Amino acid sequence: MVSILINQSSTMKLSFSQWFKLRRNMFQLTQAQIAKELGVKPTAVSNWEQGVSKPGLDPNQTEILCSLLRVELSELAKGFRGEYQIDE
Repeated sequence: MVSILINQSSTMKLSFSQWFKLRRNMFQLTQAQIAKELGVKPTAVSNWEQGVSKPGLDPNQTEILCSLLRVELSELAKGFRGEYQIDE
């Protein structure tokens, strides 16, 4: 009898709030640090992570957020759309 192993790799889509929190924690940034750099209130950043709202950023703030999270604009856009995937 032949035994075959099938690797069933599954992926999980992340919402913007999940993706944002993952990236923020990856680089050990606090919500307060992000808020200060972007010139927004810490409650706004908290709302992003809770899925209450998404950032409404101007081009300069978007560039800063990309730098803080160490992502290209295209990756940030995937995060905003909830299209970012990770392997489980």
